[in-house]
Parts: sequence; C-alpha cells; structure tokens
Amino acid sequence: MTYHVPRPATAPMPVFNRAPVAPRVARPDSALFGAFVLEITTPDSTLTVPALAGWQLRVWPVARLGDATLEARPVDAHQNAADLVQALHAHGYGTLGPVRTRKAC
Repeated sequence: MTYHVPRPATAPMPVFNRAPVAPRVARPDSALFGAFVLEITTPDSTLTVPALAGWQLRVWPVARLGDATLEARPVDAHQNAADLVQALHAHGYGTLGPVRTRKAC
C-alpha cells in the first residue's frame, strides 16, 4: 500500500524572451568628462566650485570623507594630478584620499 500526500499545484516557471545583451563598448577618454576624481574639503564647508585656471570642474555634494566630490578635466594636456592638488591647496581646498584617474568604461 502506498501512502499518498497531496501536493499543491505549481505552475511552470515562465519563459522570458530576453533580448540579446549588447556588449559594452569602451568609450574613448575624450567621451568622459573628467580625467581625475577626488574628494575635497571646502574652505567654508559649503558646496562651492573652485575657480581654477586651466581646469574644467564639476562638484557634487556626495562624499565619504569630505564636503564634496570633485571631477576635473585639464584644459592643457600637460597638466597632471599633482598640478590639480597644488592648485586646490593654493585656493584653500583640501584633498582627501587618493586622486583617482578615470578610465574609459
């Protein structure tokens, strides 16, 4: 004699017709805004964009360590991260953590 335990009815799993995923294509560095990303402290702890000659800057108030996150792109190709940090310190801005170089994604 077989003991039978009724089971609840189950529907089969739905089949999703997924569109093929296109591979991510790396964008050239010129397609990205900033070459350098770093966290800063501002002189008066408010969100202000420093006026640095030779740099295009974007600042937003999301930061783990400081007052803001700064994204910078040099106007001249010969400027590097050390030049950016030096210019920020000359205007009273502090830098926290490493200066990260943005890569194409």
